[in-house]
Amino acid sequence: MSKLNLKSIKEKLLAERELLIDKLKGNDLSVDDSETPDPVDLAVRNYSKNVMLAVSENESRQLTLIDEALLRIDDDEYGYCLNCENAINPKRLGAIPWARYCLNCQELLEQGLLEEE
Repeated sequence: MSKLNLKSIKEKLLAERELLIDKLKGNDLSVDDSETPDPVDLAVRNYSKNVMLAVSENESRQLTLIDEALLRIDDDEYGYCLNCENAINPKRLGAIPWARYCLNCQELLEQGLLEEE
């Protein structure tokens, strides 16, 4: 991986990280049931809260993956699969700069044939 590519990828990761942090700061997961005496309205609000919580969990997970990718860049380990240690396709890293696994190992992970590190 050339230094120029790493600089560009690091900038992309940092921009995505800031976007996620702003999103997570803006999520209000509180449910004020004092104004909602109707059980149906309360159920809808609780459902909405659960959806927002799931979205926040996904965003928090992505934030963790971005932080790990930034550490791998700093440690000169970026761009290599955490499982097989082969180089990850640059097109894959361009699309998903926080990718931890090559395409083959990612497929194994999704099939449950590989334990996530």
